[in-house]
Amino acid sequence: AASLNGITGTWSPAVVNITTSGTYTFTPDAGQCAAPVSIDITVTPAVTPTFDPIAALCLNSTAPALPATSLNGVAGSWSPAAISTSAIGTTTYTFTPAAGECATSASIDVTITDQITPTFTAIPPFCAGAAAPVLPAASLNGITGSWVPAVVNNTTSGSYTFIPDANQCAAPVSIDITVTPAVTPAFDAIGALCQNGVAPALPGISNNGINGTWSPAVINTSVIGTSTYIFTPAAGEC
Repeated sequence: AASLNGITGTWSPAVVNITTSGTYTFTPDAGQCAAPVSIDITVTPAVTPTFDPIAALCLNSTAPALPATSLNGVAGSWSPAAISTSAIGTTTYTFTPAAGECATSASIDVTITDQITPTFTAIPPFCAGAAAPVLPAASLNGITGSWVPAVVNNTTSGSYTFIPDANQCAAPVSIDITVTPAVTPAFDAIGALCQNGVAPALPGISNNGINGTWSPAVINTSVIGTSTYIFTPAAGEC
């Protein structure tokens, strides 16, 4: 309301506009031997801090630190101060410029996603001693990883755990593989037969239900002595 050298007066405009630069004129009160004077007041546009976006993070993964300085050089602090990955969802983190910075506040959203469960085609039981299936290097839903144990044991049932490769939002998963013990076909004993007598037919199914074929296929009674007949289970029989 008064100059440094004691002149009282009024201003036009009377109030400084805090959004736009402008000129303000001081008019001395009547009865003072003083001239009007103008001053320019510059309003600097507030900078909006900018930051690189943070991609979705995996549940319970290690979170990146929030930067203390924006890409365009504004220093400040965050609320909350650190990213939490302990819960699924989106959280807004607000950046407040430090005192003296001509900048506005800014915010970024960080999304936490649930871990994917790798899925696999079920491996059916197979017969002990048969060729073991190969465990796939990637799940049906595109997760790559490795197995423990790495190779299927074709003699014993077991559990196999898939460990996803790093940097995939996926959880380990286990599958059980059943190895069926091979059954030994059982048959009624065939007593001694008379030379050139009528031989019984060799059964196509064992007493314990195994289908198969014989070699030789038919009992020969034309020669005296003992012959061995081998039963081979049909394909798919364990």
